[in-house]
Amino acid sequence: MYFNSLQNKNIMATDWKKVRKEFKALKKSTYLNTAATGLIPYSLIDNVHQLYQEHAEEGAKAAERWAIEMENIRKNVADFIGASPEEIAIVPNMSIAVNWLALMLKPLKNIGFVENDFPSLKSPFDIHGFETKEIKLSKKGKLNIKAIEKINTHIFAMSHVQWQTGFKIDINTISKICKEKKQLFILDATQSLGTCNIDVKKNNVDILLASGYKWMMSGFGICIMYVKKEILEKYPSEYCWQYRAAFEGLNAFKNAKRFEIGHERHESFFRLNTSVNFIRKIGIKNIEKRVIKLKNYLYQKLKENNIAIVSNYASIHQSQIVIIEGGNKEQKKLEQQNIFVSNRGTGLRIAVHFYNNKKDIDRLIQGLKK
Repeated sequence: MYFNSLQNKNIMATDWKKVRKEFKALKKSTYLNTAATGLIPYSLIDNVHQLYQEHAEEGAKAAERWAIEMENIRKNVADFIGASPEEIAIVPNMSIAVNWLALMLKPLKNIGFVENDFPSLKSPFDIHGFETKEIKLSKKGKLNIKAIEKINTHIFAMSHVQWQTGFKIDINTISKICKEKKQLFILDATQSLGTCNIDVKKNNVDILLASGYKWMMSGFGICIMYVKKEILEKYPSEYCWQYRAAFEGLNAFKNAKRFEIGHERHESFFRLNTSVNFIRKIGIKNIEKRVIKLKNYLYQKLKENNIAIVSNYASIHQSQIVIIEGGNKEQKKLEQQNIFVSNRGTGLRIAVHFYNNKKDIDRLIQGLKK
C-alpha cells in the first residue's frame, strides 16, 4: 500500500518511494516537466486494458454497464472539487469547453482576461465576437489586484497558475472581487488541479475548467468542466446535445451533460477516474504539502547556487512551476543528460509534482552547472 490511513480517511504516512514506482519514466530520466505533460500511473494502463478486454469479449453488454459506471465517475469527479454531479461534464479538451461556454454566455457580450494567459482560454471568446479587455502584468508576470477591481466586464476569466511564469493567484481574493462586481468568474485550473485542494463552492468559483493531461495525470483527451447550476439554468444551450437526446428529447440535458456531444467517451472517463482515485488515496492535502516542500527545496538550491530565478514571487504567489533564466540552449543541454524541463518565452520552466523527489532537484542543479 502507498499509505497507512486512520479513521475518517486522514492520511498518516505516505511511502513516496512506492508511489514513485508507479511512474516508469522516473526510472530512466529526471522528469521535471509536468507543466507540459504529466506522467500517468501504471495502474491507469491496467484499467484501460481491462476496458478494451471487456469491449472485445462483451460488446454492447459492456457498454451498457459502462454507461451506469460513468455516472458514478461523474459523482467522484464532482466530489473531488466540491461540486454536484449535474454540474460536471467531461469533454475532450479545453478548446471545446471554452467554445461551448462562449456560445452559452454570448448574451453577456464582454469578458476580461490577464495578458499572456493560455490562448485556449481567450481565443474562443474572440472568435465568437466578445468584446475582450486585458489586464497588464508586470515585467516579471505579477498581477496587480486593483486592476481586476477596475476592469468593467460581465465575465472575468484567468488561470489559477500562469503557464509561462508560475504566478499563482489566491482564488478566494479574485472570486470575492468578482462577486462584489456581479461578474461571472471562470477559473482555468489546468496548471493546478491535482496539486492543491480546490473546492468550487467554498472558493466561490462560477465555472472551472481543467485539462487532465498535466497535474491530474489522466492522459490526453480529457477536460473537466464545472458550471454552477444557477448558470446552467439561466443560460440554456440547446445547440449542445448527446446521441441519447434523440430518444429522450433535448430537455433531458438541462444539466452539464449538454456539453458531452456525440458518443460516450468511456475510456476518457475511466482514465480520469483512475487518476482521481489515485490522488484521493494519497490525499490531496498530503500531496499539497509534498509539492510545497519540493518547491521550497528547489528555490533553496537555486539560490544557493546563484541560479537566476525569474519567478521569485512572494510565497503566496509561488506555485509548483518555477522559472529560471535560460533558453533553448540550456534546455537541450539538460535533455542530453536525461533531464526534462520546458523552454518557455520567459525562461526555463521547471515543474515539480508529488512523484518527484529531492534527488531529481539535485540532478537538475548539477546539470545546470555543467
